[in-house]
Amino acid sequence: MFESQKKFIFTLLFIALVITTIGYGLFLFIIPQYYFPHFPVIPAFLLVVTFTVHVYLIRSSENNPRKFASKYLGAMGLKMFIYLLFLVVFLFIDTAHAIPFLVSFLVTYAAFTLYEIISILNFLKKNK
Repeated sequence: MFESQKKFIFTLLFIALVITTIGYGLFLFIIPQYYFPHFPVIPAFLLVVTFTVHVYLIRSSENNPRKFASKYLGAMGLKMFIYLLFLVVFLFIDTAHAIPFLVSFLVTYAAFTLYEIISILNFLKKNK
């Protein structure tokens, strides 16, 4: 595994840990009425999907930089579809916790996506 990928996964793990810790703190002390037991699944799922897509994009940029834009758009489309499928399945399984689940997913998604975009841009700048 490349050094940049190691740094990426450790930072993703750190983000997931911070989000999980803050989420538990909020759900246990500030808004306990919205706690749902499947909360840790959200950061774990987003971590796996984000890392998989990141590795794919890094490898595709090394193989043929000219096709990177189309591969990036395809990967983001597939990632959105996977996320949508995850949301729909969870909401069918547990409709009682729909609002806290969606808010938790949105916050976690924003954090992971922001870090992923910054990481990809830094990688592309470095490899020009």
